Amino acid sequence: MKQGLQIEWGTKAVKDMRRLAVRDREKIIAKIEEYAKDPASLANQVIMLTDSEYRRMKVGRYRVIFRIERGKIAVMVILRVRHRREAYD
Repeated sequence: MKQGLQIEWGTKAVKDMRRLAVRDREKIIAKIEEYAKDPASLANQVIMLTDSEYRRMKVGRYRVIFRIERGKIAVMVILRVRHRREAYD
């Protein structure tokens, strides 16, 4: 059986999440957990950023910027959670 990804939150991502409305936070967390459990299920909502090791996931008006660290256990490291206007600055 294929194992999912472990989730790790970066300091900036935690700060970003604190600024969001509770409803938006819940949607984002649910989407991240769904992707971590089965990355293929949301493959159409995740893309690699150009010339970067980072990936971007769409969650409504927000973008979750993360990377995958492969090792004994694959880890999804959440770097930022930003509104789409600010996500690529």
